[in-house]
Amino acid sequence: MLDKIKALPEKVAFSIGLTLLLFSGLLLFLFSVLFPISIWTTIIIQGIVWLFAFLFIQSAAEKRHSRSNKI
Repeated sequence: MLDKIKALPEKVAFSIGLTLLLFSGLLLFLFSVLFPISIWTTIIIQGIVWLFAFLFIQSAAEKRHSRSNKI
C-alpha cells in the first residue's frame, strides 16, 4: 500500500492528502446529520481518514525534500 502511495507524483499526493483533510470533516458531519452515527464511530472514521491523509502528505514532503537535497 505504501508503495502505491509513494509511486504517485508529488503534487497529486499532496492534493489528495489536503483534500482528505479538508473535506472529510464536512462529509462526516453531513453523514451524521442524515444518518444516526455515534460520536465514537465518527471519531474512529475521522482518525483513519486523517492517517491516510498524513501518509499522502508525508510522501509528498519526502519527495520534495529528497529533490531539494540533490540541487
